[in-house]
Amino acid sequence: MTPCLAVLLEFGTEEQKRAHVPAILKGEEIWMQFLSEPSGGSDVAGALTTAVRDGDEWVLNGSKVWTTGAWWSDWGLCLARTNWDVQKHRGLSVFIFPIHQDAIEVHRIEMLNGNREFCQEFISDLRVPDSDRVGEVDQGWTVATRWMFHERMMHNSPLVTAPPGGMRGGGRNAGLLDVAREAGRLDDPTVRELVGEARMLDLVGEELQDRLGQGIMTGALPDQSSAIGRVYHGTAGVRRFTIAFEIAGELGVTWTDDDGGETLVNAGTHFLMRQSACIGGGTTEMSRNVISERVLGMPRERTLDKDVPFRDVPRSPSGAGR
Repeated sequence: MTPCLAVLLEFGTEEQKRAHVPAILKGEEIWMQFLSEPSGGSDVAGALTTAVRDGDEWVLNGSKVWTTGAWWSDWGLCLARTNWDVQKHRGLSVFIFPIHQDAIEVHRIEMLNGNREFCQEFISDLRVPDSDRVGEVDQGWTVATRWMFHERMMHNSPLVTAPPGGMRGGGRNAGLLDVAREAGRLDDPTVRELVGEARMLDLVGEELQDRLGQGIMTGALPDQSSAIGRVYHGTAGVRRFTIAFEIAGELGVTWTDDDGGETLVNAGTHFLMRQSACIGGGTTEMSRNVISERVLGMPRERTLDKDVPFRDVPRSPSGAGR
């Protein structure tokens, strides 16, 4: 919800802000991002969900996926294609709409660990008034670039922040001690080193995020430097889940609370899902591209769709529909 609020604050009309920002802050509206698509992977600009103008309304059709909590949320912030005859980054627009209506089907996705918070949405002839468009027509990539910036800076955005100490790592390390306690390994020197490594990861992450936030707000760093934090927190998250599993040892393969307690079960299931830390919120591979090209100024990777109208870009059969 944090990136959605930041986008409204930065690009929303005065009417949109007055209608939604107070409701979000009071918890009366829960917002989710309709960004990723089944055919797009990490290529956000390759969106196939369409928005066709019909008078003072837009008609949307398509599908979004990996929307956390869409089934219990109220509003969606959606990137859609409004122009197929220009290069892919130039034909996008952003819209807002209520999630629970007849034109939207929300399907929950069961993950490897049994979690069903992720959703896929199927949008069929959804009518959205033009007053619920965010930003200019066909300029949605400008909005999306900042949208992804706020997502990468989730708890250190210049527009949306967390309370001091609210995102610190003490709770996570306390969880590691619980794993060690249930596994009977609190006095194991190797376990203590692993807990120390996890604490070091937290401290470095906190200082890095603070430095990035200050650097971006003062102009010392470009806003695309937020990708540095994304890469760090993704890789550190994988390592933290791995540490918990290493501490649990053979008890980490327990599956139910009766086998070894909830803490040990979580250590095992989180280990199975550990790579999601490098996928959700934009892959770390894409963030590495952003760092190399937009922060370090390295040459852009060659692409075959540059300056090609999006309707002429080759796509697989599964993504060929308009």
